[in-house]
Parts: sequence; C-alpha cells; structure tokens
Amino acid sequence: MKRLLYLAILSMVALLICGPAVSAQDDMTVSIQDFSFNPGQITVAPGTTVTWTNEGPSPHTTTADDGTWDSGTLEQGEDFSFTFDEPGTYTYHCSIHPDMTASIKVSGGGGGGATTSSSASMSPSASASMSPSASASASMPSKLAETGGISLPLVAAVVLLGGGIVAMIAMRRAS
Repeated sequence: MKRLLYLAILSMVALLICGPAVSAQDDMTVSIQDFSFNPGQITVAPGTTVTWTNEGPSPHTTTADDGTWDSGTLEQGEDFSFTFDEPGTYTYHCSIHPDMTASIKVSGGGGGGATTSSSASMSPSASASMSPSASASASMPSKLAETGGISLPLVAAVVLLGGGIVAMIAMRRAS
C-alpha cells in the first residue's frame, strides 16, 4: 500500500513538472491616453488577443497601416480587441491623430520574419463615428516590462511534493 502511494505521488509530481506550461500571454492590453499608445512596441505570440482601451478624454482609433483592422472611433472607456494569428510585424496608428503610431511584432515558434500578415480576427466593441481633434506626437517605450511570476505547474508540484512528504511522515508514525 505504501509503495502504491509513493508511486502515485511521484507520478503526479513528474507529470506536473514535465507537462507543458500554460501560456500567460493569451491577452495583452494597450492603453491609449495622452495622445500615445502605451506600450508603443510589443512582441506577442501567435494567437494573442490585443485589447486597446481609450483611457484618455480624447477620441482615438487603432488602425492598421495595411488596413488589416480599424477600430473606428473609441471614446473614453471604450475598447477594441484584435487577435493576431500569424507571425509578422504589424504597424498601426490613430486615424484621428496620425502622429500617434505603434507596432506589434508577432513572433512564431519556428521563424516569423518582419513581413506584415493579414490573417487575424477582430471583435470590436466601439462606436464607428469619427470626431476631429488636434494631432500630437506619440511617445513609444522600447519594450514591454517583464511580468515575472511563478508558473502554476511549479506551484502544484511543490504542493504535491510537500503533501507527499507529510503523508509519508504520518504513515511512518502510524506504523
């Protein structure tokens, strides 16, 4: 009985440690405020959904330079989402404020060059009205900050391993 318990615990720990980690980059948010996209340059994996949220008082758009997507006018508090399925570099701007520019690099596992691709799906949640306003220059941070954190499989493995040790100690004391 003890050997079976040991084998079960070790099998679960091995499965959790060796199993694939869940991707933490399925969604990314870009803030629009102060006449800039923040962050201005990001790199994401294929399948990532980017959501732009207008957090400032002025209306803005997120419009792909190659026409792949166009959010229409986003008023304060409105957002727009787009899923990037294909590797490539996507440049975009605000059609109301053409000096507001940014880019998204979608890097694939086996390659992914600097070509622009247009295979993606969109789901807007914004109005389509246009409203003129003055243009301003966008400030673009060079890189998205690292988020860090601990992976779920690692936490589960530590918890299971600790539970197994406690169970072994309890079984030895009981016998």
